[in-house]
This record gives sequence, C-alpha cells and structure tokens, in this order.
Amino acid sequence: MSKKNLLSITFNELEKQIGLLDEKRYRAEQIFSSIHKYNVSSINNIRGIPAELKRKISEFFFIPALKTILVTNSKSFNTKKFLFSISDSSENYLIESVLISENERNTICVSTQVGCNVGCEFCATGKMGFRKNLDVSQIILQVYEVIKQTGIAPTNIVFMGMGEPFLNYDNMLASLKILTHSKGLGLSSRRITVSTVGFIGKIKKFADDISLPENNSIRNVKLALSLHSTDNGIREAIIPTSVKNKLSGLYEEISYFYQKTRNKITYEYIFFEGLNDTDSDVKRLGKITKMVPSNLNIIPFHPIGFELKKPLDIFNDKKDIKNLLSNEKLNDFIARLKTEKVVVNVRSSSGVDINAACGQLAVNNK
Repeated sequence: MSKKNLLSITFNELEKQIGLLDEKRYRAEQIFSSIHKYNVSSINNIRGIPAELKRKISEFFFIPALKTILVTNSKSFNTKKFLFSISDSSENYLIESVLISENERNTICVSTQVGCNVGCEFCATGKMGFRKNLDVSQIILQVYEVIKQTGIAPTNIVFMGMGEPFLNYDNMLASLKILTHSKGLGLSSRRITVSTVGFIGKIKKFADDISLPENNSIRNVKLALSLHSTDNGIREAIIPTSVKNKLSGLYEEISYFYQKTRNKITYEYIFFEGLNDTDSDVKRLGKITKMVPSNLNIIPFHPIGFELKKPLDIFNDKKDIKNLLSNEKLNDFIARLKTEKVVVNVRSSSGVDINAACGQLAVNNK
C-alpha cells in the first residue's frame, strides 16, 4: 500500500483520515497546524501528539520536500527568485517562484505547472513546453519554502508563475483551501489572485466552486484574465488556446463570475506598441472594463530570450529593457485609456534584471 501525501490533504479530508485511524478529530487540527502553520517537515516533529500516533501516521502518510537550488537577488528591485527542485517518481524537475517586496506588501508568485501547455508567444514558460502538473504539496511548498528561506510572511499570493492554473484545476483549488484555512497559514482569500488566459466553462466552474458554503475560506479569491488583445485574430496568434476560447465567450464567463461572486475582475494587458494600442483597442477596452467592476493592469513587455513569431516578430530587435520601460507610447496609451474612464494600473517590472518579471520564468528541465 502506497503512503498518502500529508501536505496535499485539505483539512476536511484530514479529519476523515484521522477518524479512519480511530483517533479523535481534534488531532487533525494539531497535525494540520503543525505542517501548514509551523511548517514542520517531519512527522516526528508534529506538535502535541503522542509518539504512538506519530508512528501510526508514519505508516500511512509522508511529508514531501521541496529542495531550494538557488536564490537570486535583484540588484534593482526588492525581489528574489527561487529555483526549486522537485522529485516525481524517478525524475527531477525544476520550477521557479518569486518574492516581490514593495510598499509593505510581500507577494509570492507561485507556479502550478512545470512548463506550460498554453504556449503563449510572449512567455518564456510557454516556450519551454509542458512537463507536468504540480501536485497540491508542490504548489503550497513554494510558499512555505520562501517563508523558511527569508523569514518573510506573505501578505499576498498570486498564481501567476510558471504554468496555467486552470489546466491544473483540482490541485490549484485544493491548494487555495489549504493556504486560506484558519488552522494553517490562514491567508485571507482577498489577498490571493488566480490568473488565467481563459477557458470556456472553467471560469464559471471556478465561480461556482468558490461560492459553495463549504468553501467559504476561498470565497473572495480574485480572478485575473490575461487579455493582451481585444482582437480575436491577434489574440489567437499570440495565445494559441484562444482559438477555442473566443473573447465573446470569455466576456460571458467573466460576467457570470462577477454576478456569482461579486469579486472585482482584473484584466492583464501586455503593451505591444503598434499592435494592441490602437484607437479601436482603447474603445473596446473602455467597454470591456465597464461590463463589470474591473481594472486594467498594463504590463511592459519583457524580453524573454527567444525569437518571437508573427505578429510579435516586430519586437525581436527591442532588447533594451530601459527603452521598453520608458516608452512614451506607453504613457500615451495610458492617457487615452483614462479618457475612456478605464481604471489603469501599470504593473511593476520588479525582478526584470534576474528574469523574474512577468513572462520571464523558465528553466531547463531536459
């Protein structure tokens, strides 16, 4: 009989498992708090339970580890990038996470996949291809390891690292339940954002799932849609999965999500000068952001170290990040958006000097 991963079990599941061992349910609280609040890495170090119960737990469960390979510090930003090694059967994989500290906010950007099977043209992770989905423990251990390495508790968590969270849906959802549980890390769901390029049916399902009474701790998780273009043709060229997930369908899903949850929407929008900043784009963004309460995050395009295909090939010679970040056309685009009453934020390029900014995460998993 194979042992179960203790870190991947939600609190409700753990209560059931402890009951099957003929133990009192309050033991589940002790175990859960030890591994998710106090970050113990060994069953023998679980607090407050007798040795016999530790022996029994060791017989049926194990606590996995996430190995830190490298921590890279940005010289220009208060940002750290973490390279982790995970083991799966006989294979080892590498993933990256990022800690961004600014204005009293400590945000951990976590990954949900090794590589990605969306293949966005502007994303280094997409250029890696897909290796595997991370299990629940491998998602949450990124948070716990960053805390162990730095001593910094996160104020925010964003599912915006390597991979597409909605293509690892069940593990993503379970990790949200664990990270927000009051007996564990206890992070408010208002402080968590899940980013997706958008899949018909998935956004509605997410709205339904976080609205269930038993999922009250994740009720206020925020949703970010990686939009990047208001034109179906351009979007399909840079985000391949858009071919089967048209914008009209995604807007319907977004409206459903807001009506069901009343959670504000964020649209992520990488600025591609001359491609997605036309007057038509500005007008359409004005309408899109008024469908439901929302804001638009403008993201400077970050070099990813790969040659880009059409229609982004026009940016292959733009490798000077200082020019990209000081682009006057970007400021003009923002000004035009504001005339349409769009609530605009410009996302920081924190960590761009260590390839830790939006779209830059990638490792060699060959």
